[in-house]
Amino acid sequence: MRIGSFEILPVLDGEMKAPGAAIYPKGSPDDWKRHEALLDAEGRMTLVLGGFLVRETGSERVILVDAGLGSFEMGPGRKPGGKLLESLAEHGAAAGDITDVVFSHLHLDHVGWASQDGVPVFPKATYRCHQSEWDYWITGPEEAMHGVSPDFVRQQKEAMLPVADRLETWSRDGDLFPGVSLQHAPGHTPGSTILVISSGPERAVLLGDVAHSPLELLEEEWDGLGDVDSELARRTRNAAARQLEDGAAHVSGAHFPELAFGRLSKAEGRRHWIV
Repeated sequence: MRIGSFEILPVLDGEMKAPGAAIYPKGSPDDWKRHEALLDAEGRMTLVLGGFLVRETGSERVILVDAGLGSFEMGPGRKPGGKLLESLAEHGAAAGDITDVVFSHLHLDHVGWASQDGVPVFPKATYRCHQSEWDYWITGPEEAMHGVSPDFVRQQKEAMLPVADRLETWSRDGDLFPGVSLQHAPGHTPGSTILVISSGPERAVLLGDVAHSPLELLEEEWDGLGDVDSELARRTRNAAARQLEDGAAHVSGAHFPELAFGRLSKAEGRRHWIV
């Protein structure tokens, strides 16, 4: 994907599959008929793990947005991640080339490659997240945390604490870098953030986990996954969908199929996802 002078590339770390009806139990058989394109022959959805490599022509800045799961488990014996560095290499980028690692939020499947064995994976990078994320997941009381298991919280800290001395946080919306802006989108987590990459009239929107699938932008009453505050997450997600339904922006999320971009449009009273 090119947005003016920016190149935005998918960096795949792995994937998970599950029956669509298990992920989104509110969907009726008629609902799923409308969304068959997002299911495989066995009725399963694929949730990708990974992030996005962002480079700008003429700039030395090389940005990684989210860092996959790495070697951590998503359930006993399940290690669906681990390929992110290989995917970076396919795009001609090495860990030492990354200047900035920007986290949409600090869930385990987004921070897995922050460090390995207590050592930062990206030795020259500044790591960045919303201050509310750090306060909630890393330094906050574990008994107050919701949406993930205590084991996940422990592993999130294991990934992030080794990079604490190179962390910079933000607390307000606005430009992070020229052409890269931040929009607070709370609910999934307290500091969940949307990144908008723009050049002239063109925009690419990286939703993080505001929506895990295009389905969540199409079905307003379906719940997200692992939300800290499900009601707030739904309001945030639906507000984002309303802003995007004019089809002007290229949109992707951290778990969208193949991390591909699409556009949201609205016709005949319903939203449609167009790849």
